[in-house]
Amino acid sequence: MFYSHLLLAVYILTFLMGVPANMLSFVTFCRKVRRKAAPIDVLLLNLTISDLIFLAFLPFKMKEAYDHMNWLMPYALCPLTGFLFYVTIYNST
Repeated sequence: MFYSHLLLAVYILTFLMGVPANMLSFVTFCRKVRRKAAPIDVLLLNLTISDLIFLAFLPFKMKEAYDHMNWLMPYALCPLTGFLFYVTIYNST
């Protein structure tokens, strides 16, 4: 029970800090890539996109943590959410 509350708090903090920071990064790198793209700019843009996909599916994991790690949403979302959640984490590392 404590684990799910701690995980929910971490997810909420990650979401609230990650969305504005990654949106700012996305806009910045899009502008820079249009002018003159260095390889590092393309890499950082791709990492930002990966983080935004992660943040788009994080509310589903937040709901799961809120329900004490029980999946109460439609079953079809469970494997999709899990897959995209972990793929974007591994993509960013």
